[in-house]
Amino acid sequence: MAETVAAISTPNAAGGIGMIRISGEDATMLAEQIFYSVSGRKVTEMRGYTCAYGTIADGDEVLDDVVLTVFRAPHSYTGEDVVEITCHGGVYLCRRILALLYRVGALPAGAGEFTKRAYLNGKISLSQAEAVMDVIAADGEIALKQANYARSGRLSQRMRSCSEKITALLSAFAYWMDDPEEFPPELQEDTLISELGDICGELQKMQETYRNGKVFREGIRAVLLGLPNAGKSSVMNWLSGTRRSIVTDIAGTTRDVVTEQVRFGEYTLLLADTAGIREASNPIETIGIEAAFSEVQQSDLILYVVDAAVGLTAEDEAILHRFADKKQILLWNKNDLAGVSEPPEGYPTAVCAAKTGDGEENLLRALTMVYPVPDSSADMTILNERQSALIAEASASLNAAISDLLGGQPLDMVYQDLESAANALFSLDGENVSEDVVNGVFSKFCVGK
Repeated sequence: MAETVAAISTPNAAGGIGMIRISGEDATMLAEQIFYSVSGRKVTEMRGYTCAYGTIADGDEVLDDVVLTVFRAPHSYTGEDVVEITCHGGVYLCRRILALLYRVGALPAGAGEFTKRAYLNGKISLSQAEAVMDVIAADGEIALKQANYARSGRLSQRMRSCSEKITALLSAFAYWMDDPEEFPPELQEDTLISELGDICGELQKMQETYRNGKVFREGIRAVLLGLPNAGKSSVMNWLSGTRRSIVTDIAGTTRDVVTEQVRFGEYTLLLADTAGIREASNPIETIGIEAAFSEVQQSDLILYVVDAAVGLTAEDEAILHRFADKKQILLWNKNDLAGVSEPPEGYPTAVCAAKTGDGEENLLRALTMVYPVPDSSADMTILNERQSALIAEASASLNAAISDLLGGQPLDMVYQDLESAANALFSLDGENVSEDVVNGVFSKFCVGK
């Protein structure tokens, strides 16, 4: 990565300020060709962590007053010489300055190239690099805490603790294979099974917290389900704060799936309003009901809407039982009407009145019951499918090693299983990974980060 690259690091929209970032061996030299300090300081002579005020000029044309900051290798984000030009936040202006840099020799930065250089230059691990995008994408307190937990390196430390335990066992195996007459106590069957079981338990905790934490990073795919006229469309409009679904007293009004993203406390609900479930003779309504069932299969959570004036019917219970494998919350709707019934026991329930907008706290309480909010950084671990797959691969290899031991298999087979587990865990932080894997990770980044 000898080339010097540049990109706009602020969003592609007008704002108070814009930033153009340059990284590479020639960063200061290229910046010096377009920047003129009011004090006469040359960019190439500036020390790291210093700023200069001046102008960006294209020949005789002054484009803007800017502040230029220099970061010297290796004490920069990328580990290379870095220059950041902070200008006024006009889209055209930022692009014009970037075009100037290209003209004097900078190359366009690829997606995530600055963070990729930080990883390749040993400034951060691969899991820390992945966490950078999670920090940018975080839309709530829990998601931000999870991302910062990983970005700080504590996630790497926790995973490395497991890999170091396996490495220690591999060293004991190597010692024994080099001198078969000396049998290390770590390789005694009971001791080895106990140690492997402890490591598996730690990896299992990581997998469980990943599934729970994913809710706060990616949102809950929730489907509104219920009988006709239970008030699903009113609930959709209430939660989305707008008229997204048509509301009438005519059964079967909703024919297609209506979707909306809703922020609710620390939860993001990816809501889908569906057709009322009933035996329908209208072929169009039948298609809508089939679409509702299809949406349920893809969902994480069913928000089952019940008309509190009618209560939970046998038909409602049959639908809930049909999808008993899904997480469910009863929305006990229309509670503002006279003569409503009490909600049943046994379900997480939110009493509400969608038309009047009452019941937000009840729904938030029910969501917390179904998806508990992590209460400490210890509950925040792996962040994405790549990491989850590698943890699963390591767990499978460790379980295979335990099975080999219990089955009386030769120790060299156990050694191979442990080696596979160690390689999977090393890959979490970017060791022993292919260039395609690295490129795949950074392809998800925005240009300029």
